[in-house]
Amino acid sequence: MNSAIFEEIYSSWKNNFDDGTGYSFFAKKFGYETSEGIRSAFRRWRKKRGLRREENIIEKKETGKPVVGVVDIETLPAEVYVFQLYDQNISISQIITDVCLLSWAGKYLNESETFSDILTSKEAPKKDEKRIVESCWKFLNTCDVIIGHNWSGFDGRILNTLFLQYGFPPLKYVTVDTLSCARHNFKFSSNKLDFINKKLGIRNKLTNEGFILWKHCHEGDQKSLDSMMEYNIGDIFSTEELFYRLRPYIRNFNVALYNEIEENQCPVCGSVDLKVEGFYYTSAGKWESVRCQECQCISRKKNNLFTTEKKKSLLINS
Repeated sequence: MNSAIFEEIYSSWKNNFDDGTGYSFFAKKFGYETSEGIRSAFRRWRKKRGLRREENIIEKKETGKPVVGVVDIETLPAEVYVFQLYDQNISISQIITDVCLLSWAGKYLNESETFSDILTSKEAPKKDEKRIVESCWKFLNTCDVIIGHNWSGFDGRILNTLFLQYGFPPLKYVTVDTLSCARHNFKFSSNKLDFINKKLGIRNKLTNEGFILWKHCHEGDQKSLDSMMEYNIGDIFSTEELFYRLRPYIRNFNVALYNEIEENQCPVCGSVDLKVEGFYYTSAGKWESVRCQECQCISRKKNNLFTTEKKKSLLINS
């Protein structure tokens, strides 16, 4: 099966073949011996690209755990008029077309199945992005937590702008930005995902042709679009592995909020295998410090060990 055959079948399949076609029709049209043969080939292509009918996208469920998504997007660059290649200050009147969503990829933490979407060869030259903006919104709407590299600075803001532009309501989720975590806690020579992962010896980003790939995608070249989809999906697995290495340093969400367990749990992995490891002091009190024996995150209990009299005796260093 090639890209052209896949796109023709997919166009009918996503509408439940309501145009009167079906696997038998396409098997005869494209020279497959059986309808099952073309069905199997089509299923493999769908799995590779993470495509499914809208009703089959997993809906948000109360599982006792936060629904954590790992997400990455790719965009097509803006096109502008310029007079030279350096020292540019581009005005609004010089913009030909704005930045456009090219593709997105997502997965649920610890699960192998991927969800993704990309502009078709007809949509890409026109930067017709609304369809994939909607599919991305639907995936994000199933998540309590989103993990992304530079999500706060780029991906999330780009998507929020598009959601506003196309009339999709705001989403509510906690953001875990691996880039922000790396910047706040470490001093890597570069905070790019590929540099950090190489430094840590974990799964890295896939390589690509560079900007020429984006150019060919904008031109609607199907082979380039397929390569971009593979590249985009690779990024979410790289981001997931980086998250696990950085997990002990994550501070802005608490797994225990999403269940009814009343014993102490590690805030980032939910483990109850905890060990008291000394004390944590602030200007207002003293708490037991707790080390998770699974992910090694260090946190503290909520009960202040100082008595009321001790707290009253504390002076503030002005």
